[in-house]
Amino acid sequence: MATNCLTLCFLLICLLPLASASNPNHREHHPKHVEAIYVFGDSLYDSGNDIHIKTNATAKFLPFGIDFGGKPTGRCTNGKTVVDYIAILLGLPFVPPYLGLTDHQRDKIKTGINYAAAGSGILPETCPSCLALDIQIELFNRTVTNNLPKMFKNQAQLARHLSKSLFVFNTGVNDYGHNSQKASKDPGAFALNLLNEFSIRLQKLYSIGARKYLVNNIPPAGCFPSSAARMKPRGKCDEKKNKMITLYNRRLPTLLNQLTSQLPGFVFVHSDLYKFLLEMRRNANKYGILYTWEPCCPNNVDGDLSCHPNSVPCKDRNAHLFFDIHPSQITNYIFVGCCFNESTICRPLSLKQFVEGQF
Repeated sequence: MATNCLTLCFLLICLLPLASASNPNHREHHPKHVEAIYVFGDSLYDSGNDIHIKTNATAKFLPFGIDFGGKPTGRCTNGKTVVDYIAILLGLPFVPPYLGLTDHQRDKIKTGINYAAAGSGILPETCPSCLALDIQIELFNRTVTNNLPKMFKNQAQLARHLSKSLFVFNTGVNDYGHNSQKASKDPGAFALNLLNEFSIRLQKLYSIGARKYLVNNIPPAGCFPSSAARMKPRGKCDEKKNKMITLYNRRLPTLLNQLTSQLPGFVFVHSDLYKFLLEMRRNANKYGILYTWEPCCPNNVDGDLSCHPNSVPCKDRNAHLFFDIHPSQITNYIFVGCCFNESTICRPLSLKQFVEGQF
């Protein structure tokens, strides 16, 4: 099944321009089934909020962004993020970070805003100095209360806009990383509590007007370079970390289905990022990816395995699954192609079917 899934993606993936990352206004010519993208979560989806927060979790220096016009933008990778590729496919501009906009600019944007921030989690205690999911939702509420009404004639038009917008999530991995002792002590209870807290926040967004959700599960943190480099043999995944995460991931689709039955108009695509990255470790060579656990930055597997300012990255970034601890641009590209075109990674529908209203 894994091989078939990635083989299908390989056949369908040639629909996105991997280059031209320096052009933030690049658009594909697709029908506008989605009016805006509103983004929540952590560093995987951050497009620059981290630059404006006093935290160590930041990508405000080169070589981050080396393939995004040759300058850092706060994206925690070498080029485009998953959200950037989704925007391209939906014919929308790249989604700007909330904290990088002036009040005047926020009053004029109705194609979406990115609230995601590096280091954040579902739980407020995960990173007190970061934009926790609660804060991100509050900033979105300000957008709906203070900014969007200036672009719509009445509340009915605003509600329609929100119902035709896509709400994208990638969150949870930092909750496991920063609360590892609590998670290890009682993995089942921790997973259930985290799911409950996530449910509360999804319902909060629903009450504000969100209806269409694209939700990633938690990636296999035990396979990140920072973990794999310390395993014996080197490159092996830390299965203890991964097993804890699967307790959350297995129950996430059930939670989303429950919300669908409870909340009128609530619809979702569940994105299995965990499965995708594990499959890529086994089959990445189909895409010319040769290094499935070694980071591109730093270009070695010794030391603290952190990408520092002006570190010299690997020359062939498209040969690496990971840029640092985050997926590389090529990995993001492949992931979005899989999610958009077929319903093995993204369920119960492909993202293309979902945005076209085939649910």
